[in-house]
Amino acid sequence: MPDLTDTDRTTRALRATYVTFFVFGAFVVTWVSRLPLIKEELGLEAVRLSVALLGVPLGLVLAMRFVAGLIARTSSRQVAITALVAVSAAGVLPALAWNLASLTVILVLLGAAYGTLDISLNTQAAAVERLEGRPRMSRIHGMYSLGMLLGAGLGSIAAHIDLDPAWHFLIVGAVLGAIAVAAARGLLGSADADHAVELDADAEPVAAHTGSVLTHPRVVLVGVIAFCCLFVEGAVDDWSGIYLHEDQGSSLAFAPLAAAAAGLGMSIGRFRGDAQIARIGRRAAVRLGALIGGVGMLLAVIVNEPWIAVFGYGVLGYGIAVIVPIAFTLAGNIEGVAPALGISRVTTLGYAGLFAGPPIIGLVSHVLDLGLALGIGACLLFVVAVLGRALRASD
Repeated sequence: MPDLTDTDRTTRALRATYVTFFVFGAFVVTWVSRLPLIKEELGLEAVRLSVALLGVPLGLVLAMRFVAGLIARTSSRQVAITALVAVSAAGVLPALAWNLASLTVILVLLGAAYGTLDISLNTQAAAVERLEGRPRMSRIHGMYSLGMLLGAGLGSIAAHIDLDPAWHFLIVGAVLGAIAVAAARGLLGSADADHAVELDADAEPVAAHTGSVLTHPRVVLVGVIAFCCLFVEGAVDDWSGIYLHEDQGSSLAFAPLAAAAAGLGMSIGRFRGDAQIARIGRRAAVRLGALIGGVGMLLAVIVNEPWIAVFGYGVLGYGIAVIVPIAFTLAGNIEGVAPALGISRVTTLGYAGLFAGPPIIGLVSHVLDLGLALGIGACLLFVVAVLGRALRASD
């Protein structure tokens, strides 16, 4: 095989990153799209389901303890390929749960696989963006959103034809997993480190100390912004369909369209996002997006009409589309912090929101109601709009 030029290497890695992010998004939504049915089949009320959903953030935290070091010892490509296989296999398991305890254990395993894949792929994305020297993260995450749209659409079809969730998850995992693993061979590996500046060899001493990284003011600021936005995404992924079905009167087949609308809005926003960031800057993009997203979330939960609620989720997705990609770009370029380590710490905080959000929403809904609980997401987005002022104008 002939040697690749820097341009060829970057182009190949960018394409591979697009495909793997797309598949990742589809994987995340696939099992969630059947969550209303799984909830019914296991006879779980909101509080007990919330306990099971805590398994995902627990698995995530466990994964975050070692992923950055694993990437440094091998490469984010190798870690990503391994994680893709793990996610493909673990994604079938929620359909096989028989009670609360089994579902919780399964979600711990799934959360660990998600966290490993997320850090490795975002390390790749940050490396590609640095090589190209222009914003790319928003478009890359746009592929993730398109994958979510595909996963939600397939989930709606599977529910409509009453396909058993086990077969649904198995087919999606096998087909998309094979595509992603094949594409992942084009990701940047350790042999490309000199070209990609991907690994941690140039890290400042602070990167070797987890404690100092976790208290680094830039890491904390970016991590809190990611936490709030991913809290909202997690709430929409896991509870919007249930709210549409049980409180707003939609059918089981219609319920996944809430996540689909959010994914569509997010896709549109992310594919437009790089140009927007180049025009108004990352700080302004974060603040504007948070305000739009907060209004969309309020619309989704206040108006008791399924179609209007779905539109509100679309506005929400469009508003917050660029915020998390911006957070990962900033995390991978914090002075004195190695890219993989900065991304892993911000991912830890962000994914804490993504996966802790759903159980918190469930517990709050037990005290108040689900609509009011989901309204917490709008409040957090307005907090992000305020925090965005603390970002530097140069960001």
